[in-house]
Amino acid sequence: MYQTFLLDIDNTLLDFDAAEKRGLKKVIESYGVEYDSGMLKEYKKLNRNLWDLLEQGKISRDVLLNTRFGEFFRLYQIEASGTEAEARFRRLLGDSSDLIPNVKETLLQLKKMGKQLYTASNGVYSTQIQRLTNAGIHDLFDGMFISEQVGYEKPSPYFFEYCFNNIPDFEKEKAVMVGDSISSDIKGAADAGMDSCLFLRSEKPVPSNATHTIRDISELINLKISPPTPETDPESSG
Repeated sequence: MYQTFLLDIDNTLLDFDAAEKRGLKKVIESYGVEYDSGMLKEYKKLNRNLWDLLEQGKISRDVLLNTRFGEFFRLYQIEASGTEAEARFRRLLGDSSDLIPNVKETLLQLKKMGKQLYTASNGVYSTQIQRLTNAGIHDLFDGMFISEQVGYEKPSPYFFEYCFNNIPDFEKEKAVMVGDSISSDIKGAADAGMDSCLFLRSEKPVPSNATHTIRDISELINLKISPPTPETDPESSG
């Protein structure tokens, strides 16, 4: 079995979708604007585009955080400060504590089994720490790797290199990256030469090159290291 687990936070440990929906609604209504579900769809599309640019190294974290609400407000002709809205939104996210089902029980069991547990997340350090603390799981981890503190975003190999260099007695072949994002978690792990586990919350199949795919976080308890793929001898092939 694996000894070291690198775990994404948003939509792997904590239900970011629920916190995001609740926070966006409160921010919009705080400006006297009536909220509707279409706003969430537009915000998520805009936000995803910005995060893609961040993961590709094309924009900075500050640009993302200082841009998204300004652009969103322009879509709906809302006269308000985007940076002020961002600050309100971050406070609301920090107050959230929605756990993905079976997360705490699974982490407790993995700790009993002597496993090393680390977060490996893109995000604002103070916000992520506050959310993990609110959810009652912060102290179950041996360490926190969050992009703002690391200095690089997943899927950058430098993010993973930083993690590897700061885990005592680290053995890459006994470690696995667990997350819900193919573009940051699975790709990042593959580029770093480590196993990965894609966490899907729906039954719909998703093509990926993940080493494992699970649909309940408790499946990590029995997750076994996959044997290496044997190399093919070109002279023995037809």
